[in-house]
Amino acid sequence: MPNIKFYVDARNCPATRDTIAGMLPELRVMLCESLEVPVAACQFAVIEVAGMDDQPAINTEMHLLPGPARTPDYLRCVAERLRDRLAQSTGLSVAVRMSSLDPVTYVALK
Repeated sequence: MPNIKFYVDARNCPATRDTIAGMLPELRVMLCESLEVPVAACQFAVIEVAGMDDQPAINTEMHLLPGPARTPDYLRCVAERLRDRLAQSTGLSVAVRMSSLDPVTYVALK
């Protein structure tokens, strides 16, 4: 499962928010293939925030369960692809942060 939140600086909305929202199906396919997870495991949100001038205009946070193939180097490559795709489509600065959840204590109800 990737749980992904795209925090978009309000000064760049609604155009950027709408662009990202339109990209979600494509991004979901890319991430599901890269992380080897089913589509049903994904949760995406685009959230408008009040940001500061010296921060990236789009801050992307991804939480996922660890896996044997999800090495730091592999996840860095996935993050770079995501960052580059968002930056190319929006023309804005993008940060991507990933963190692994503890599979022992993680609980999800759907």
